[in-house]
Amino acid sequence: MTDTSTQRWRLKRPAVDATSASEIAQRHYGVLGAATELGSQQDRNFRITPDRGAGLLLKINHPTVTSDEVSFQAAITDHLRNARIHTPEILASTNGARSIDVTDADGQHTTARAFQLLDGQSLIDGHLVDGAVAEELGRLAGRTTSALASLEHPASERRIQWELRSSLSVVESLIEYLPAERRARCLAAARSASAEIDSLRDRLPLQVVHGDITADNVIRDNANTLWLVDMGDASQSWRVTEIAVLAADVLGRTESLALVSRAIRGFDCEASLTDDELRAIWPLVILRGAVLAVSGWSQLAIDPENTYARERLDHEWNVFEKSLASLSAEVYSQLRLAVGRSHHEGLEYSPVVEGQNRATILDLGVTSPLLDRGHWTEPDIELSLAREALRSAAVAVARYGETRLTRISLDVTRPAKTRARLVELWVRPGTPVRAPYSGAVRVEGDAIELTDSGVVIRIDGLVIIVDEFSRTTAGEVLGYTSAIAPGVGRLSISRRLVDAVADSVFAGPTDEYETDGAADPSVILGFDPVADPIAQLRAERTRRDKAIGGANERYYAEPPQFERGWGTLLIDTQGRAYLDMVNNVAAIGHSHPRLADRVHRQLHLLNTNSRFLYAAYADFTEKVLEVSPDPSLDTVIPVNSGSEAIDLAIRLAQVATGRKGIVAVREGYHGWTMAADSVSTSAFDNPDALVSRPDWVHLTDTPNPYRGRYRGAESGHSYAQDVRSLLERLDSEGQPPAAFICEPVLGNAGGVLPPDRYLAEVYEAVRARGGLTIADEVQVGYGRLGNAFWGSTLQGVVPDIIAVAKAAGNAFPVGLVLTRREIVDSLAREGMFFSSAGGAPASAVAGSAVLDVIREEGLQKNAEIVGRYLKSRIEGLASRHSLVGPVHGSGLYLGIELIRNHETLEPATAETRWICEHLLEFGIIMQATSERQNVLKVKPPMTLTHGEADVFVNALDRALCNVTSGT
Repeated sequence: MTDTSTQRWRLKRPAVDATSASEIAQRHYGVLGAATELGSQQDRNFRITPDRGAGLLLKINHPTVTSDEVSFQAAITDHLRNARIHTPEILASTNGARSIDVTDADGQHTTARAFQLLDGQSLIDGHLVDGAVAEELGRLAGRTTSALASLEHPASERRIQWELRSSLSVVESLIEYLPAERRARCLAAARSASAEIDSLRDRLPLQVVHGDITADNVIRDNANTLWLVDMGDASQSWRVTEIAVLAADVLGRTESLALVSRAIRGFDCEASLTDDELRAIWPLVILRGAVLAVSGWSQLAIDPENTYARERLDHEWNVFEKSLASLSAEVYSQLRLAVGRSHHEGLEYSPVVEGQNRATILDLGVTSPLLDRGHWTEPDIELSLAREALRSAAVAVARYGETRLTRISLDVTRPAKTRARLVELWVRPGTPVRAPYSGAVRVEGDAIELTDSGVVIRIDGLVIIVDEFSRTTAGEVLGYTSAIAPGVGRLSISRRLVDAVADSVFAGPTDEYETDGAADPSVILGFDPVADPIAQLRAERTRRDKAIGGANERYYAEPPQFERGWGTLLIDTQGRAYLDMVNNVAAIGHSHPRLADRVHRQLHLLNTNSRFLYAAYADFTEKVLEVSPDPSLDTVIPVNSGSEAIDLAIRLAQVATGRKGIVAVREGYHGWTMAADSVSTSAFDNPDALVSRPDWVHLTDTPNPYRGRYRGAESGHSYAQDVRSLLERLDSEGQPPAAFICEPVLGNAGGVLPPDRYLAEVYEAVRARGGLTIADEVQVGYGRLGNAFWGSTLQGVVPDIIAVAKAAGNAFPVGLVLTRREIVDSLAREGMFFSSAGGAPASAVAGSAVLDVIREEGLQKNAEIVGRYLKSRIEGLASRHSLVGPVHGSGLYLGIELIRNHETLEPATAETRWICEHLLEFGIIMQATSERQNVLKVKPPMTLTHGEADVFVNALDRALCNVTSGT
């Protein structure tokens, strides 16, 4: 073998180091910054990161890349961007050029380009491990292929070693570089695969392809968008090579034919594959693996310092080895099923049972209406629903891929296996069961496995009549369904790959869903599987981020997608229940049937606004007055939210007093509407809060007896004296305030109780100067505190105005302002009030239902009893965990303050954040609060039980053990 025959495949990278790359970026693009080299076999790629401003990606081509090829790659970039395929923009140099000439350290002349630098990470850095990502990549490859179908360019016919039509030539030219013990196997496999392709060559469409869509060359940005990079391997080739390259990459990284199938399914959805293209995929994967293997070793021979090439040797040989583990004909059958076709061309499957094509879908998913009202928690609910379905249908089907609500574990610390890796057919006992296709029979107990061309389908639940190790034809009776209960039989139908061991027929929330052991039988049975919940989760996250924007707060870095709640539980789409320890909005628990039924009924009758006459409005307000903290508070105005309640309370105070100023407490949060935000001073919610208040807002210190200006139980008088001093100053300046506003329990601080007598003395001082007092009970009212229905009652005061929301509607848009009649009447002098949402009949009915449930189910008493128990258990953790400081609050509104130093009170902010994320792994929803974000806010639904309190404390104990050990 001569050097000439191998020269075009032996390309040493340009001799450019990081220092030279930085100089090129500064001289040609005006970007001064450090250069970090990124991996490449034959080019050089550098990330240039400046101290300020945007960075760039500098790509320095191998000297053999011609100007026409550079133009071709630029044309591809432009073409894809015009087709809305995300790929980085080519940046112009300081003189406006899209590429520049450079000379490397060896004196070789080449070209370089700069690209937009993306804020994200490649999928290889993010670990390609699941079917959802594989299918997402397949879709990207399919969209790219469809977009490039119309591109023509004179340089597209270039000969490069990665273009798979040249594969055998590359392998034969470079085989000598492979270790001797691998050469014969690699060469023989490449020649055999090439011969398979030769029989299809004339039937494979040609077009421009990217040629290297792999996990290395796809970046996921912070908005969850996929970006395709690196056009260096683009060329004219068979269209199918695009997905073959991706399939080889997925195979090498996951060793899973099931995940390869998911990638090909995604591609086919965007760029439908012909039967010939499907048949060509596996030989092309083998050739790709062989090329990767020989190219890696040859690259090291000419470029020993190429760390990127050295690190990829095992991966590239693994692609080749794994590709040989399956026969092309059997893989072809699997790939046909993956794209929704029968595993043989022209094959039509026979029904397994009569009536299968008219089966009733048994919806057992997280959002199923069949499982409302807590039915999903009932024993044998699947059997009950199936029996009901069989009253009117011959077959009921439970689908593959469904996350079954019926199987979710109520023990949040022990998630169950809930995602179905099978199809279940519920039929009457004695129903004949037939073979869907011809194949070899294997009997195992009450199950039959039927195998043909690598496709294995298993049917459990039979009284079998065929002989073991026989062959059966399509439509032949295999047996009859056995009874699992009177009048009900069930067939469990699964599929596995021929050489794989079958997995459990259900997958857990943390299990890999698509593996080599489980595959979807739905195509064979004629049913549509449900959408992959992992893919749906990622799509929903992207959809929300794009539609709502970054200012909308979201819990957790990797949030679960919740689509159902029940009592204190939140249920995610992956099949796990979580104990909700922060949702004071859902005071009476999630999805309370009484609330749902009454609102549902009202929506069938009428929903309008409070300017009309209807009974629900009066019913609600009368029930609020029944729990009023004092007879003087005799008038209720319904509103739609806490922010509107605060706005209205401020407006009432200003109108009633004829003044404008409001005295507010630092570190308080009252809402996001104009007036509510004006009196909000939480620096966490708004970092500029203290310097952006309007001049009519006057601030006083937070009465925090633990870490405030004054400390201890006797500090109330000192804090109140500060308010008196402020009132005296305002009087002397001729601007006495209209009102003083404060939470009677400091929710934003984490449930801190103001020191004794603070509110009493402040209220007295404010009223003495003609002002009014506003209690923000949006978070703490409605019985949550246990010992009192209202926070102001707990503090021994009666405000002039109370603002309420959250619990008032159990997350339905309803709140209220409770005050005296003369204060409300003063508003009539300026205009009439109404609320379109808060005053609507459905909102009024919701408000009434919440009050009824709190009273009739004894939820305030439950908050007192369980809250006392919970607080005692949490305080018990302090003896074992030095991070635990005081436990603030009352009832089921608590705050666990975490501190690093009990003398300096240094907040354990990072540890608190870590604990919140870690508790999610234990099935606990928990979030931080306070300006310092070092307080765990404990405000679960008021239905919390002693057992659930134990679950939370035990999980917190474990989390504290881990965080203190540095885990």
